[in-house]
Parts: sequence; C-alpha cells; structure tokens
Amino acid sequence: MHHYENDPYLPDDTDGAGDPAQAQADLDGAGEHYPGPLEEVAGAFRLLVSGPRPLALHAAGLAEGLPDRLVPLDEITVLLLRPGVGAAARNKVWAELVRRARTGSPAWMVGLAGVALPGLTRAVGDLAAAYHGDNRDLQTEVLAGFLDAVRSLDPDGLDDIPLASRLMWAAFRAGRALAYADAAWAGRRRNLDESWQPPPRPAGHPDFVLATAVRRGVITAADAQLIGASRLEGIPLSRLAAATGRRHDSLCRRRAKAEKRLTLAMAAGELDYPEIP
Repeated sequence: MHHYENDPYLPDDTDGAGDPAQAQADLDGAGEHYPGPLEEVAGAFRLLVSGPRPLALHAAGLAEGLPDRLVPLDEITVLLLRPGVGAAARNKVWAELVRRARTGSPAWMVGLAGVALPGLTRAVGDLAAAYHGDNRDLQTEVLAGFLDAVRSLDPDGLDDIPLASRLMWAAFRAGRALAYADAAWAGRRRNLDESWQPPPRPAGHPDFVLATAVRRGVITAADAQLIGASRLEGIPLSRLAAATGRRHDSLCRRRAKAEKRLTLAMAAGELDYPEIP
C-alpha cells in the first residue's frame, strides 16, 4: 500500500474557504497546472506500456499484415493510425482490446482508453470552443461517454461493428451534451434557488472502485463524493462550488489530488475491481 502522508491535501471538513492564509495560497498557486482526466489516462497508459512487461497484443494473431510479435499498446496506437492498415484489420484490433477491457484486469480498460486518446483528445478540442466551463469537466464527459459505450457493447458481436467510429461518436455526443447543458444552465443561473443542493448520494457508493479506494485509504469518503458528483453524475464543479459555498479552484485541486491517488493505486494493482471511474 502506498503512503501519501507527504501529499499536501486538504482535510475532509474544509477547503480553506474563509481562511485568509489559504486564500493567499490559492492565489499563489493559481498558475499551477492540474491535469485533466485525459492527461491522467495518458500517464497511467505510459506506465502500462513501459518496463520489461508492457501491456501488449500479438498483432498477427488478430489480422493478416500486422507484426508477428507482441506489440505494446503504444505501438498499437500508432499502427491503427497508419493508412496502410485496412479497416477490417483495425476493427479486429479494436475488438480484441474491447474484449480484454470488458473481461480482463482493470489495466486493459486503461489500455483501451490510452489507445483511444488521439480520438478522445480531438473530440475535446472540437467541443472546447462551445464549452465555457472547466475543460477538465469536458474531458470527463468525453471519457465517460467512451467508457459507457464500451460497457454497453455485446462482446459476442464486436467484429461486425465499426468500433472506433461508434465509440468516438459516443464520446463526442457525451461532451456535446455537457456543452449544451452548460449553455442552457448559464442562461438560467440568475434564477436558481440559492438553497439548491446536489442530490444526496445513496447508501452504498455505486462505483466499486471509489468504494474500494475509500476502504483501502487511498482517498477519503469526501473525495469519493466529490468525484462521484462531478465525474459520475455530471454536476459541473462550478455548480458544486456555488451550491456549497466553496471555491471552484479549491475543488479543482482537491479532486485532482484525489484522482492522482486513484491513478497511482490502479497502476499498482491495488484496486482490483473490473471497472474504473
């Protein structure tokens, strides 16, 4: 189990609101970069494809014309983008990645998302001009749309589906829905009831990974609720900040640190459930 005592992390019951020293610290750190979920996926992906035993597929066993060896997934990403690789061969590779993500260890879900990063990043870029909130929230919705689409696929019918286009379109639609919802909410926010509160979490967190992370001390219960509300329920951090009276940048930092802990724990194999947030 990793030890995180040296991570400067806010306690459960405060985010520094109303504390002048903390407010100044927030201002001093305003230029600090906090990675979004796609950057976190990229970091975890790099860990999975490095070292003596990288996550890899035997490409030739999937389709003719592919390398007759174990090909690490970062090379698979490049391979799938080559014009000389036919659509049928590409789909065979995607199908195998989806099968492993659905039935294998959590590493394969991260690996699949890593291979999809070029398309996911492009979807975020295409939507960024229409979304005026935190770009990390937009990344979250795009990634969540992709993962939801993966989980909805029938593992027995993958070879007949244009997987890459279907999954990327699902990711784009999810991000577009957030952009449209944010625009609609911005037009109504002056009339919002000041007493609005996010819906209470049901007893028993629905995401096993978050629940396991809390039980194993990777993140706190408050961290899990913040991630669950913003990442799974789709409530923008700006809205959570307004509803709870906390600073938006403080919530950003809190969530980023908690998600970094989750990423490290997943890469170390400490969260052994078959899905990721």
